[in-house]
Amino acid sequence: MKRLLFLLVGALLIASCASTPPPEEETPEAEVLRFDLTEFRKSAMDSKAEADGIKAEKGAPEFYAEAIALYSEAEKAESAEEWENAQAKYEAASAAFKKAFQEASANRQKALKALEEANSAISQVEKNAEDALIEAGQEGGAQ
Repeated sequence: MKRLLFLLVGALLIASCASTPPPEEETPEAEVLRFDLTEFRKSAMDSKAEADGIKAEKGAPEFYAEAIALYSEAEKAESAEEWENAQAKYEAASAAFKKAFQEASANRQKALKALEEANSAISQVEKNAEDALIEAGQEGGAQ
């Protein structure tokens, strides 16, 4: 009896597996293509890190804000699976962060040059004051 029951269950399993339709082959049109945007996202983040390294948010705020907005748009496009748009936005964000870096770097150089000129002017004023004190001391002693 057990043997008969076992054979019956086995036959049912074989019959159910045989009647299951084969899985449908996915066609390329039906496939959702997912782009790997890792390289583009990393490039934008590397450019951001470089810009952050010289405080471009303060040194070139308009360029930095544009880059942040583009990066945010890229993330939204990626979430919406708009791959080409996301790629273009990541590339634009990377370029904008680089521009912010360049602008902040140029502004920094201008500020350093102005500081150097101011220090030079202060040194000259101090020297002139010292010379005037020395000259005033000699004139005071001659009278």
